[in-house]
Amino acid sequence: SSLFGTRKSVLLRVGRAAFHKAPLSAMPPVVISEEVPYDPATHHCDNLDLWKPLGGHLWWNSLYWTNFPPLAMLSQVEENPDAELTASLRLLNSDQRLAEQYVTFGSAREDLCNSRELPKTGVRLSVECMQYEGAKETSWDFPLASYAPRRDNHQPNDLQSRRFWDNGVLHLGLNAEEFSDRVMPVGELDACIHIVDKAAADNPTWGYHHAVMRVGGWPFRIKRIGTFEGCGDGGHRELNLGICYWDDALLWELLEGEPSAGADAPKGAKNLRVGYKYWASLLDLDWLGRKVDESKQDDPEIPPQKGYVWFTVEETIVVPSTGRKGIKIRILEEGIVPAWMDLNFLQVFAGGVPLGHLDEMQSEGPPEGSVQVYRIPSGPTHEEAQRSVVVKNEHSQIVFDDPMTLQVNDFVDLGWAIHDCCYQGATIRLSPKPGKWATAVGEDEGGVAFKASGPPRLCHGEGPTKVMAGLSKSEFPYERRLVM
Repeated sequence: SSLFGTRKSVLLRVGRAAFHKAPLSAMPPVVISEEVPYDPATHHCDNLDLWKPLGGHLWWNSLYWTNFPPLAMLSQVEENPDAELTASLRLLNSDQRLAEQYVTFGSAREDLCNSRELPKTGVRLSVECMQYEGAKETSWDFPLASYAPRRDNHQPNDLQSRRFWDNGVLHLGLNAEEFSDRVMPVGELDACIHIVDKAAADNPTWGYHHAVMRVGGWPFRIKRIGTFEGCGDGGHRELNLGICYWDDALLWELLEGEPSAGADAPKGAKNLRVGYKYWASLLDLDWLGRKVDESKQDDPEIPPQKGYVWFTVEETIVVPSTGRKGIKIRILEEGIVPAWMDLNFLQVFAGGVPLGHLDEMQSEGPPEGSVQVYRIPSGPTHEEAQRSVVVKNEHSQIVFDDPMTLQVNDFVDLGWAIHDCCYQGATIRLSPKPGKWATAVGEDEGGVAFKASGPPRLCHGEGPTKVMAGLSKSEFPYERRLVM
């Protein structure tokens, strides 16, 4: 063990057990612990350092717990000291050195889907844009794989400090005007911008560094932010934010109008940009579709401006959940309202505001398409019903089993099928119930067999001594995609 160093624990998603609401005590989160054998006060890392601590797929998809809305699973620590999660954290903290609790986005989404009450009535909204980043598992899982040599002792890809993906979520840009008319005025959404909070013991150059836009308490990471106001005739200012450490004063100067003391500025500091209009591009909505011409470097089919959130600055505040500086904003109807749909539960949230279960999506294309969610009886109670998702367009149809039961590559196929069907814009119908009842939903139609779903299983030996290694990650020998 090291004299210095720190230990982090991360709450992972529980696992896809049931789509109906279940008591959180019945689905205890999985907690992993990772030790960092460096002194946070002296071990600084360069931005391009691939070996920096807290990098990789897991940490890209995690934030410190104060950056999320109140989570039911963490409330158990105080409300139920005998809960399994509380006991696990107590065991990890046996040496009184574990003070940093990070939570994955997937675990936080699952917590909200299980604990937040959905609206009693359905709603129909327009989806202006969407983004999905799912990645299939296509590598062989063979014995001694971790011992494979890498050129120049390169850091393994899954531990590098770079951008990664999240299979379990589809991000949506909802029409803000319709949202105001049918859900609530967008200006009344609780929204603010602040630098992502980290544990006090963290070195800021470790891991990732983001500015986040909190909507209803939920954090959306910001990629770019800019304004056309207060910049002279025809002028504008724009700030591109990286994923590694950068100077916070750049953001505060843009949003407050003068150099400030960064995150530790006085609480009463005057904001000179109150009332000014800004736009923000989020990491979750910065790739809205394929290119028109793949040979060109920048030729998007869907303009990135369709994913902009427009807002005005209200005041400089202290963010309640972090105790640190932030900027309260008012979202405008000129842009979109950022939202997400958990693909396991098929529930949609506008940040931290629940909107309902996915019932149907309709897209005018071209080609025209739709997404339908059905419930198929499998027992005497509603809770025992199995969902089925049917995605189709003019040329093909793909039928998916309950997302909770899909293998990883079939699950990713579901995410891409919905995206391919509706990425040009769609109408979404949300319901308090998880889909319409049906007895049969049909089967795949059209040339949906796109390419091999993954590598074949490894084997050695012949006849009765033949041994198979690795498990299939799909129920199908091929990847299923809509015919476009």
